[in-house]
Parts: sequence; structure tokens; C-alpha cells
Amino acid sequence: MRKHIQLLLVSLLREDETMDLLMTIWVFFIGCIIGVIVGVALSYRTAVTPLHRRIGKLTSQQYHTFMKQYPYNPDNFRFIGDPIDGIQFEENKILLVRFKTGNTPRTPEQDHIKNLLENGSVSWFEWSTK
Repeated sequence: MRKHIQLLLVSLLREDETMDLLMTIWVFFIGCIIGVIVGVALSYRTAVTPLHRRIGKLTSQQYHTFMKQYPYNPDNFRFIGDPIDGIQFEENKILLVRFKTGNTPRTPEQDHIKNLLENGSVSWFEWSTK
């Protein structure tokens, strides 16, 4: 009888050890999955969301040129973003373009650029590196 109980205890211990190993592996994989999900969420929150806001702002300004009311060829427009929205290249002139939304006033920097243009203080500069 004693031998019988001893064999039963040994078999139970082996099952417990196997169960503990499987449980450890299972908890490890669940932890890895949760870690990946949390890592992706944090990366998205810290890197992708601000970048998305910035790109969204830039592209919404770029689409102004494709509106039907825009008087020039949108293919000749080059987006800059700041302090003016872009440059329109025409056959006989070059225009610095600011897209106005609502009643937004010009910034002091934009006023300064406009004054420089009106006073003829714009020139060509070419830089060559060797």
C-alpha cells in the first residue's frame, strides 16, 4: 500500500511540474502579446499622431490650389508652407501665394515679405558648392 501511495504521489508531482511549465509558457506568451499591443499603442500615440496632425495640416493647405476658383495652373504651384504657402510659376511672372481662410490676418513676417516684394527688394541668388 505504501508503495502504491508513493507511486501516486510521484505521478501527481510530475503532472504538477508539467502543468507549471505549460502555465509558465502560456503566461509568457500572453505577456508578450500584451507587451506588443501596449508598445504599438504608445508608439502610435507619441510618434504617429503628432506627425499625422502635421501632415494633415500641410496637405490641407496644398489642396487649396486644386480648388476650381484658383485662377492659375495648379501644376505650376510649389508648396512651401511657412511663412507663405507657396510659389506660383507663370510664363511671365512669379507669384508668392498666401491662402487666406476666413478673416485670418497676415503675420508681421508676411507683411514684411509683402513690403520687400513691393519695394523691389527681391533678387536672384545662386550658390555653387564644389
